[in-house]
Amino acid sequence: MSEKPDSKRPYTKEKRNIKRNPYSIEDGIKDIIEKIGDKGLREATGKGKDSFLKKSNPTYPGRHIDLKDAVDLDIYCRTNGLGTPLLDSYKTILDKATGIESNYKPDEIRKTVTKILEELGDVSETVSSAIKDGKVTEAEKNNISKEIKELEIQISTIKKQVGLGEKHNYKDKTGVKIENRNYDGLKSD
Repeated sequence: MSEKPDSKRPYTKEKRNIKRNPYSIEDGIKDIIEKIGDKGLREATGKGKDSFLKKSNPTYPGRHIDLKDAVDLDIYCRTNGLGTPLLDSYKTILDKATGIESNYKPDEIRKTVTKILEELGDVSETVSSAIKDGKVTEAEKNNISKEIKELEIQISTIKKQVGLGEKHNYKDKTGVKIENRNYDGLKSD
């Protein structure tokens, strides 16, 4: 790989086989690229797919995403019914960093899965009841919100139990920390 700024870098090529930790920021960006493609990326941020392929590549030194781009992408995704992949990644990383360590106890995980299914049933029942008359009142919105929050707690719990949310360590295949290049204009940690 050449280190000259004007040389073609391999980071712009689509890299499907790069390992990304589940729920890492890079994984969230990859998810968005797959969901909305170049057209959606340009509509959301004014930047194309190549720019975000670099940001989704944990081996690329200038991979960091701007907060504005992250928010714009999540807004675009949510508006189009695709969830909030970057917010979900961030929340999972935050939960992992501040919460319980993973515990691969199958019985505990099964209990959590059962709770998720129960909470999902409660969300479904509450929403179905609210939309029967064709409108959703403020009280019904509050009930729906309460049920969704309870479901999100259980989803957060299972993410922690199975160990999701590891930040990427940004090391190359030999285990050496990847440094930013001076001409990228970014500082290395």
